[in-house]
Order: sequence, then structure tokens, then C-alpha cells
Amino acid sequence: MKYIDIHTHTYYKNDDVVILQNVFPTQGDQLGREAYFSIGLHPWHVENSNVEKELGWVSENSLRKDVIAIGETGLDKAITCPWEDQLNVFLKQLAIAQEIRKPLIVHCVRSYSEILEYRKKSDMTIPWIFHWFSGSPQTAEQLTRKNCYLSFGHMLFNDRSKAYSSFVSLHPSRIFFETDDAGYNIFEVYEKAAQIKKMKTEDFVNIVSSNFAQCFNL
Repeated sequence: MKYIDIHTHTYYKNDDVVILQNVFPTQGDQLGREAYFSIGLHPWHVENSNVEKELGWVSENSLRKDVIAIGETGLDKAITCPWEDQLNVFLKQLAIAQEIRKPLIVHCVRSYSEILEYRKKSDMTIPWIFHWFSGSPQTAEQLTRKNCYLSFGHMLFNDRSKAYSSFVSLHPSRIFFETDDAGYNIFEVYEKAAQIKKMKTEDFVNIVSSNFAQCFNL
């Protein structure tokens, strides 16, 4: 079993780690390395992009075998990009993911209720992975009931964060871990998670590896 880093923007190679590197349309030359990839148009970039061209790139590359997820995409109330523009891009990428039956990596800032409503209203069964999850335990419970996974990283080192509180009560079968270029390596994140849950680190390695295989049908 290997450690899984479910979300990183920076490629790195470690024989003990499987990484899922997020690549934006402007970074297409990074595809083809020894890794798995998620590809998508981030809400931060919507205002400054040629949306249709970049969504076309996502669609064209979505069937690559090393591309196993769409995203990150999502909704963010902390930025100036108009909500309708963000929503348009999010829904189009959601449609791509649904059509090719690959999981969606979700970026969500102050928008959990809205995204949860889309999940509830739809008949979508593909898994969604909320990276850098920062919602409440109640939100975590609602999302995991809808075949969503929650990913945790550096916020586990802040015991006053919502992420920490949610992680404490969350069943391990719905958990992923990430680095997201936030200052902690994946081994430190796993160790902290095991400490919080009073589990052995190797048990988490096995559990998350199983989650990965199930979520991505690998």
C-alpha cells in the first residue's frame, strides 16, 4: 500500500506516494509525467481565461488514461469573479465528468450549501471529492451521504478549525489527504490524522488506499 496525495499542484516523485496532480489548461505540458492527473478550470481563473477554449481542452484531454478526475472546479464567494460565470464553468465541467464517469475534484469557499443543493437535486452518482474541506461536521455528514469524499491537509494542524472538528467525527471510509502546496508533506499529514483519530498511521495508509481504489474504480 502507498500513501495517496489526492491534491497537489506541484509534481513530485516518491516511491511510497501516489499523487493526483492538478493541471490547469494553461499547464498542458505537464501531462505525461509518471503520475495521475486531474484537469480543470479553477474558478479563480475564469475571469482571465478564454473559457470555451479552455473547457474544450478539458473535454479533449478528459479521456486520457492518466487523467482520472475532472477539476478542480467549483464555486468561491471570496473572489470577484461573477457568480453566474463561476456557475456556468462549474456546471459544464460537472457535465464532462458525468459523461465520462470520472470523479470531480471540488473547490468550495463559502458555497457548501449551494453545491450541496446541486448534489441533492441531481441524480448524479459519480463521486465528488471536496479538497481542502473546511465545512462543519453537519455539512460533512450531508455530503458523505451523497457519495462525496472529503480531503484534509494542513488544517488538521489547527485544532480550532472547522476542518479539524469535521475530521474528528468523520468515518475514515470517506477520507482523503492532500498537500496542496501548503507547507506539510503527505507523511506529516497522515501522521497528524492518525494522532487525532488515535489510529496507527499504517492503518490510515490501508484505508485511504482502499478509498482511492473504490472512488476511482482502479
